[in-house]
Amino acid sequence: MVTLHGRGHKRERMRGAVFDWDGTLASIDEREFYCINHALTENGSNPVDLGFYVKNYYLRAYEEGTGPRMVLEAALAGKGRTTIDTVYESYRKVFQATAEKATLQSGAIEILKALKRVGFKIGIATMRYTKWVVESELKHLAVDPLVDRLLTRQDLGVGGTLGSLEETVSQRARLVTKALGEIQLAPHDVFLVGDSWWDREGNTPERRYRDPQGPETCRIQDRHRHDEIHQMGRRV
Repeated sequence: MVTLHGRGHKRERMRGAVFDWDGTLASIDEREFYCINHALTENGSNPVDLGFYVKNYYLRAYEEGTGPRMVLEAALAGKGRTTIDTVYESYRKVFQATAEKATLQSGAIEILKALKRVGFKIGIATMRYTKWVVESELKHLAVDPLVDRLLTRQDLGVGGTLGSLEETVSQRARLVTKALGEIQLAPHDVFLVGDSWWDREGNTPERRYRDPQGPETCRIQDRHRHDEIHQMGRRV
């Protein structure tokens, strides 16, 4: 989805954009699927199929943790917290070691280049935690020269685990606000692009609103995210 903070300031030219990373500029599913199954088989469990992955990563109501954590918890149902934590740690290590598997959404690099040609400042604000991993992906994908500022949740000085919906939205709002400050633009100067319902709630630094559809909104947004990004690019 694209959040236009320039509304109400129609005579002012927009001067920047803040993007989410996973699922927005970066295509995440193939890598996540690989890393989850690598961690499961490495620890003696059966791999999951694509349908199981989609159901528990995207269509399951948001609970504690992250998409990969929810897939692993479902795959290891009945195994106990210690086993789940062990396999999740294996997943994290595999994911951190596979930056070369990162890929971009179709048209992402063209959009970033088009924005830079007209003088836009570009920020990336991701709910991912470990910053050096995302930095390595940006370098691998040649996105780094096009980005003025990258922020992850690590830049907020918070812990790595998300414990609730409220905490997710709160941290997203703080992250976007910090990104705007670091690229030295006001909310009405930028548009914000993300693929999740918490991006929609947290992408409004000056005011947050609750989507009555809740987590289910992500189904619709994920389905249309590629079209929305391309439409935004054509408008630019």
